Amino acid sequence: EQFDGQSIDFFGALRARVYDDKVREFISEMGIENIGKRLVNVRKGEEVTFDPPAMNLEVLLEYGKALENEQENVKRVQLADEYLDGAVLAGNDDTSNTMMSLN
Repeated sequence: EQFDGQSIDFFGALRARVYDDKVREFISEMGIENIGKRLVNVRKGEEVTFDPPAMNLEVLLEYGKALENEQENVKRVQLADEYLDGAVLAGNDDTSNTMMSLN
């Protein structure tokens, strides 16, 4: 009920955020300078694996609200772009000066 009307993509993005945290944690533990060595040309049995992250309700709600805020920001930007694309300048010669403001 908290995220009524959201598409299935929203919930996929929500799940991805939780996994992103797990990857950030891995990078933080390994150190950015060691990531390449740990991921490239790895021998069989030394592959990187992750335990499924815990997805508790509090974390999911927090990320869900953040995603909704991002959606709203995108809508605002799109509306602003539409407005600016449709705005008509007041003066001649593509300026905002009207004949009255030039006198």
